[in-house]
Amino acid sequence: MTALGLASPLELLDELKRKVRALHQLQFQVLEIIGALDQQGAAETLGYKDLIEVFKHTLRWDPKVSRRKIKQAQALCPTITPTGSRIGPALPGVAAAMAEGELSEDHVEVLAEAMAGLPSVAEEHVVGYALQHEPRSAKAFCKELAYRLDQDGPEPKEPEPVQPKNSLRRQWRAGRYLLSADLDAETGAKLDALIAPLAKPEPHDMRFAPEREGDALCEVVDLALRSSGDRIYSGERVQLTVTVDYDRLRKGIGSALLDNGDHLPMSQVRKIACDAGIIPALLGSRSQIYDVGRKTRTINAGLRRVLVARDKGCAFPGCTRPPKHCEAHHIRFWSDGGETNAANLVLLCRRHHDLAHHSEWQIQMLGGLPAFRPPAYIDPLRRPRTNAIHVA
Repeated sequence: MTALGLASPLELLDELKRKVRALHQLQFQVLEIIGALDQQGAAETLGYKDLIEVFKHTLRWDPKVSRRKIKQAQALCPTITPTGSRIGPALPGVAAAMAEGELSEDHVEVLAEAMAGLPSVAEEHVVGYALQHEPRSAKAFCKELAYRLDQDGPEPKEPEPVQPKNSLRRQWRAGRYLLSADLDAETGAKLDALIAPLAKPEPHDMRFAPEREGDALCEVVDLALRSSGDRIYSGERVQLTVTVDYDRLRKGIGSALLDNGDHLPMSQVRKIACDAGIIPALLGSRSQIYDVGRKTRTINAGLRRVLVARDKGCAFPGCTRPPKHCEAHHIRFWSDGGETNAANLVLLCRRHHDLAHHSEWQIQMLGGLPAFRPPAYIDPLRRPRTNAIHVA
């Protein structure tokens, strides 16, 4: 190819993609050799306890690296029975994708762990997702897929296990106050809802996240001291966003989705519902509160609730950021005549909001849901993608 210094960014990206694909193919070939050594009992033949010790001396690999590669080889390589029969790999779809150079070792690690708890028919779906997303996002997708396949969870056993109690450790040390807490999901979500908006970085904010969150906790303490009774802010209790199917809530089965992506048992949801205002949001309603039109570019509380119920967080493909970390983005810019309504708005985290403004990614509504067309250098056909993690 052209000298790197003279190549354009797209030429460099194309060359990088070719190199990385070749690297993944080479990594698969390495796993094939490891699988063959494992099948042949090479460690015992060479006088070693196991292959980990062999690789420590011959390849100078740390035991952690060796264990990872051996485990992956066992999942992706065929095995030979004592009678000489050949049995295909445990994860044939993952093996084929890595052999083509489409998946990395990090992808394989995530998918192998996930498939241990999923039926074999799910492999096609998790591989298809991993081919378009990074390992971290694939892990979130696998977690959500496992939940969808078993929403009610395992059958309850008798007697019911004792729920762990909330615990808090407080200690003064050298003029500092140390806290350590172990809280239930409901209380943790409430505390998170208080801290998150106060810990949001301001322009030119040089504090790291732990310092911002520590300062935010101090603000929460000050708010509590200034409040009357149990009122925290403007006379209202802390608000949580809980997405729940009404019939399941009424029957008390299954679980609901918190805005941080975790699932809350329905028994706790019913308890919250007894002590909170329930605000119904009818998607597709023509009520004026959900359609600001051209009057203003800002959205009101009712319209944001509609977006949260529909997008359930950042709508960008593969993103796991919850609604509280998202901003409403006009698909057709308000300055270009776009209206402020659900059909022209999408929830995006700050990173993907910047991407929508400064890159070639395009957003459109398909079937009432936001879809994203990647730049041609990612997908030459620019096929639309949606966020399969947030179920609409």
